[in-house]
Amino acid sequence: MLLQQKPIPGYWYSNFSGQLIQVRAIVYLAGQRRRIVLEDISGKRDSIDIDNWHGMDLVLHSPVNLSPEDEAAGDI
Repeated sequence: MLLQQKPIPGYWYSNFSGQLIQVRAIVYLAGQRRRIVLEDISGKRDSIDIDNWHGMDLVLHSPVNLSPEDEAAGDI
């Protein structure tokens, strides 16, 4: 069963084999999501189209790390 996660920049996702990827950016064209820029744990970047994103079986792993100051201020 495929889990369809919404791509959120700064968030980490893991696939069925445990590989971590982070959404770095979303590219919009005519107001619609077209491409997702991804970065793996080693820093390698790649982009995929939105259809391929939806075909990936991903689980939300964690959000972007916040600094202690951001957490204290409630800035997300």
